[in-house]
Amino acid sequence: MSEIPLWPDKLTREQQRASRQRGKDFTAALRRQARAANWRYAGGWIFRQAGDWFVDGFPCLLWGRGAALRLLVKPMALDPLFWDIVGVGENRSLPLSFRANGAWVLRPATIDSHVGLDLTDVESLAAEVLRSAGRQAAELLESISIESMLAALPAKADLFGQQRVLAICLHILAGQTETALNLCRISKSEEHPIARGSGFLTRNLDGSVSTFLDQARDWIVRERRGALRIV
Repeated sequence: MSEIPLWPDKLTREQQRASRQRGKDFTAALRRQARAANWRYAGGWIFRQAGDWFVDGFPCLLWGRGAALRLLVKPMALDPLFWDIVGVGENRSLPLSFRANGAWVLRPATIDSHVGLDLTDVESLAAEVLRSAGRQAAELLESISIESMLAALPAKADLFGQQRVLAICLHILAGQTETALNLCRISKSEEHPIARGSGFLTRNLDGSVSTFLDQARDWIVRERRGALRIV
């Protein structure tokens, strides 16, 4: 395998101009080639829906040759559930690309790799990025499940920020609402500013602030009450 090229600590003005132009050319090549490779492109991301799963990749040029690729797979139902919980259900009508580059979306752990380390031409490199993303996504989709995503997360006491939000939503999708509800409760031993907010805060009309944990707990309680009324 070729050595991974690292960016210089400092670029000359000429190198900066050349780097910006190369980035623009690479972006243009990705955009042109994406659809033929069964991908879509928006804002730096390549993405697609694969059945019940959403796949996105974020490629980034290395110095002079090759690219880094960050690949992510998540259930199509994940973000809509999250949006319902935090009160922005209207996000369901946004373009598919929002699940990749939106501000209020969930991002599970990514698969990071280096692609085309011997390639300098941006057209060839873009094609290799798309091929590699397709191969990696196909391999991952053969084995991934909500259960495997949950198994890959840390223990409850170590779930901070988006990891706790992700765990709660995945447990709800798996029908494990009691476990999800327990994750909404922070014990003294777990108490931590990031855990309390879990990465998302919502300002209410009365000026108060709700954490995701507050909203998820209330959402689960409402859903249970609704189920009881239906029965």
